[in-house]
Amino acid sequence: MKLRRFLCVALAALMLIGTFTACGVNDEKNENSTQDGEDATVAETLDPAIQDALSRLTNVNWGGGDFGVLYVNDIAGYAEEVEAKADAADQSSSAVINDAVYERNVTFEERCQLKFVTIPVPHPEITSKVISETQTNTGDFAIISCTASQTASMASSGYLYNYLSMDIDYDQQWWDPGTLDFALDGNVFFMNGAHNIVDDDVTFVMMFNKKMQSEKQVADPYTTVRNKEWTLEYFNSIIQSVSAENGDGAWDEKDTYGFSSPSSIGNTFFYGADLKYVNNSRDVGVPELALGDKLDKAAQVMDLAQSIVHENNASYIAKQGNEAVSKDVFVEGRALFYCEAASYLRALNQTMEGDYGVVPVPKYSKEQENYTTWTHSIGSTMSIPTSIADEVEKQMFAEVLETYVVLSYQLVKPAYYDTMLTSRNVRDPDSAEMLDLIFQNRTYDMAIYFDALGFSSLFSDCVTNNSDDFASKYAANSKRFDRQINNILKKINK
Repeated sequence: MKLRRFLCVALAALMLIGTFTACGVNDEKNENSTQDGEDATVAETLDPAIQDALSRLTNVNWGGGDFGVLYVNDIAGYAEEVEAKADAADQSSSAVINDAVYERNVTFEERCQLKFVTIPVPHPEITSKVISETQTNTGDFAIISCTASQTASMASSGYLYNYLSMDIDYDQQWWDPGTLDFALDGNVFFMNGAHNIVDDDVTFVMMFNKKMQSEKQVADPYTTVRNKEWTLEYFNSIIQSVSAENGDGAWDEKDTYGFSSPSSIGNTFFYGADLKYVNNSRDVGVPELALGDKLDKAAQVMDLAQSIVHENNASYIAKQGNEAVSKDVFVEGRALFYCEAASYLRALNQTMEGDYGVVPVPKYSKEQENYTTWTHSIGSTMSIPTSIADEVEKQMFAEVLETYVVLSYQLVKPAYYDTMLTSRNVRDPDSAEMLDLIFQNRTYDMAIYFDALGFSSLFSDCVTNNSDDFASKYAANSKRFDRQINNILKKINK
């Protein structure tokens, strides 16, 4: 079996070389190394945390074998996270990200004495591949990159390894603390961080048309956000007097609106109000319902959301499957505000002639501490098959895994976030500041990733359909919650 064989070779090599470093370079001067002065210059430019981590991880040695990553190849962005070419000229994805991923992969191979192998498969085949690996332990792949919802399903079926069994400091900045708190009975089966791009791409943000904002004499949204006054009620008051029908007698995508959005907007307002359906974290033994004492707040958010979506033709809400139409309304200058996943910023920057800015999703009230948002269940996450099990292999694997994520933080994250997202795809430093606020406070709700719980689209559907049965449907699903959670935990423990 590839994984076990090469790890055993690596362990033997480490016992022999002792004080030598992982990449064939010891503490003495190496004749084949790069120039000492050049290395020192690079080291001096590193973030101290990165420098400390990479110094600590110098003795990682995979033994020259394959290190495989199984990933989804039929959802946009997944290949971009892991695959790269030396020459990006024929790449449809950003050359900046391609170059960073390529450098990360090459450096990862050199530092860890391994061959980085990618295994692309369509997302319907991922689960069967993982099941086969857990049963046969071929070692063909060590990590998995697929959707959060698919990963949650594999975790609840007992196919994934617990991150918390490894000696890794997950509070470091290259890990996403939101996924660390996505725990099941003290187990964490997937982690997001600097290695993810799709997860960032499907984080929901708000945009505004600067020309319309000026014409409608709307106060500067950036200042409103900084003053903690960017609330749902305030947002609703702005958009209610903007819409204008074009004279053909039909309200459609050709008219002008205060707000344009896809049909998932109900979820965006729900999580923007700092609500969630399920509480679970590394400190919580068993996940529990979270809305019990917040149902009144949820009802008030529902009233505001339905007013935004349905009253006075204030909003254009695209039907499911036609999300691009809501984007077109904004790009063509017929919506003051627009809400979508961050990936749409690329399209705006490429096609929108008018100027735009980025702000967080509105809060519920001024008293709410943070501006919060959510990521769609199609977002990427990294998991590990249970075939990574042996105690000796576990430490070796943990160090290789951490090296991969630290290098992603050093190389890939700046290319995606600092260059592509906050420099090239926004048009002012204020928007970059707003994106920092947005990405600092993302909610990972178990209900989004486990459809069987019955909550994932409950609020959103009620907003879209302008229905008043949220409380009753929530109560009905809540009665089944404990039984469903117990079934999930039984599978995990088994």
